[in-house]
Amino acid sequence: MNNENAMEVLNKIKEAFADVPEDRDEAIRYLAGETGLSEEECATAYDILIKVLPNI
Repeated sequence: MNNENAMEVLNKIKEAFADVPEDRDEAIRYLAGETGLSEEECATAYDILIKVLPNI
């Protein structure tokens, strides 16, 4: 993946998080409801994304 593609992916992730509540627990419940994944899976993904993209 080149830098242009990586930036495009990061922008899509940022756009997807626009509707996600700022509170971690609310965000996890929201993501679980939207994706059909378990809250545990969403919590793991959320924590990783917040570490990688802290200004999301």
